[in-house]
Amino acid sequence: MTIPGFIKRNWRLKVGCFLIAFVTWVGVVYAGNPPETRVVELPVPQSTTNIPAAFVLVHPVQDLPIRIGGDQNTLAAFDPRLLTVSVDWAAANHTGTYSIPISIVNTDSSIELIDPPTRIQVDLDAFVSVSVPVLIVITNTPPVGYRPGAQEATPSTVAIDGPEHELVGVQARVTVDLSTQKANFQADLRVLLYDAKGNRLNNVGPEPGDVSVSIAIEADLTSRAVAVVPGSVGSASQGRYLVSLVFNPATVLLSGPQDLLNALKSVSTSAISLNGITGSYTETVTILPPAGVTASPSKVSVTIDVSLLPTPAPTPTPTPTPSPSASPTGT
Repeated sequence: MTIPGFIKRNWRLKVGCFLIAFVTWVGVVYAGNPPETRVVELPVPQSTTNIPAAFVLVHPVQDLPIRIGGDQNTLAAFDPRLLTVSVDWAAANHTGTYSIPISIVNTDSSIELIDPPTRIQVDLDAFVSVSVPVLIVITNTPPVGYRPGAQEATPSTVAIDGPEHELVGVQARVTVDLSTQKANFQADLRVLLYDAKGNRLNNVGPEPGDVSVSIAIEADLTSRAVAVVPGSVGSASQGRYLVSLVFNPATVLLSGPQDLLNALKSVSTSAISLNGITGSYTETVTILPPAGVTASPSKVSVTIDVSLLPTPAPTPTPTPTPSPSASPTGT
């Protein structure tokens, strides 16, 4: 084939001009939409359905940083969900820390994976299930005069699934604040897990997660001696008056919650009748302590002394003053 002369004429100049134009065009295109790279975070499948049943992850595998390349517009609109991580969990066949193979599946041909990782580090332990008792921890005791009594959690134990080494010495606790509690406590509380060193465990959970806790609140009983004072006292019969009331014993021992006893300086008796009493008379009366308080003895004797009103002395009759005599007349 014969090449026309106009093509062969100054062909070096024409090729040079084409190359310059091509380079210029490429420069203009890339100046408006230059190639770039970007890092995206990809989640690693690690649910219990992925990992072999005999093992469990001691620590979750963090998201993988993957560097991708492409033009600016493509990277700006890129959806990381077009990339997926596939883990060869079948390679996890013993406990310990080691690496297993992975692959990154790219369904977007417009971007490029730059040095994608081929393995990830995993920390595996044997999967075990343990049953531990629920420990009730009282953070604040009841008010003064009260104390916690019998305690019960229902159910009394919880099941915990997780790494074998992490569950050695694990404790299941519920915390209770009784600082304002004067009556029996009853509530459903969250169970929290702690390791043997007292550190909170957040990557494992108990079953059930809540238990019913009941704590009896008992009065903190104490005793003190107080004076006996009369209750209501009747009126003596007409012409008589009350001289004295004497109790035997004069004090009794009260027992009860400290906060109640702190407010008591004396204790009264049942009503005392003076009707028909003349002279000295002794009877038994009952001590009347407030509710929640007992007295020992519960009864005391009272000696009542009633006397006749004194008869007033008669007022003496005044001596009449004689009238002055008439003067005699002279003769």
